[in-house]
Amino acid sequence: MVTTKNKWVPYLFLLPGVLLFLGVGVYSVGFSIMLSFYNWSGIDFSTARFEGLANFRQFLLGDDPIVTQNFYKALLHNALIAVFQVIIVVPVSLVLAFTLQNTKMAAMYRTVYFLPMIASGVAIFYVWKGLFEPAGALNSLFQWIGLDFLVIPGGMLGSSSTSLTGIILTTIWGGLPGTLILYYAGLTSIDPTLYEAASVDGASKTTLIRKITWPLLKPITLIAVIQMINGAFQTFENVFIMTGGGPGGSSEVIGTLVYRTAFLDNDYGLASAIGWVSFLVTGVIAIFSIRSFQADI
Repeated sequence: MVTTKNKWVPYLFLLPGVLLFLGVGVYSVGFSIMLSFYNWSGIDFSTARFEGLANFRQFLLGDDPIVTQNFYKALLHNALIAVFQVIIVVPVSLVLAFTLQNTKMAAMYRTVYFLPMIASGVAIFYVWKGLFEPAGALNSLFQWIGLDFLVIPGGMLGSSSTSLTGIILTTIWGGLPGTLILYYAGLTSIDPTLYEAASVDGASKTTLIRKITWPLLKPITLIAVIQMINGAFQTFENVFIMTGGGPGGSSEVIGTLVYRTAFLDNDYGLASAIGWVSFLVTGVIAIFSIRSFQADI
């Protein structure tokens, strides 16, 4: 029996988590929003100057042409990563999930497919960096099979024309396991009697996929697309490790631009403003995607 005296006890157990959330989560978000309207070097906040929308005008409206160019270039790179993630990762994951469901060696393939999720991201990206080095495995492979014209003298990451391609390849590789899990769980949750009933009525395999499998997987596809977009606009780790945004900003993304602006240029206000605009762009794209899919679900 819960008495008046001890009915507050359960809430006391929640108190540490609530305080941690308010102290770290809410305070950090609020401080970041406030900072986007200030000019601050990050050393002593008493030296910070309120500048209103100056930080936003600096990179959105061209008040600082170099910063503006860097921002839109980084935003374009994030958008390209998102596009390639969606058009490659989603269909490939779906095909792999079908394969995984119908193969007798599912356990082995699951281990191979899910490896990127259990391996250390930092270690894996250093491996990718080694593969793309001038004397790395990729150039060696091209030379070995006689495709010398594909060899990149400075390595894929060392050339401004191919560095972003290398980044996109690693993000695609890293995005496959999570999407594959979604589709695999969705496929295994479909009631097999639906297929049996349709087969009795003479439905072909193509019809089964078109009329049963795909409609039931549409909500999962929506989740996968949203994940791809959010992940693409949060890209940082692989770019920071493999190229640092270079050469010449050719692989710069919003994450590395914010890092460089805050911690190397010591302009925390501008970095916060760039981060919040990127957040709003991601939110708008996600809402647009949800509404587009909801019309068909």
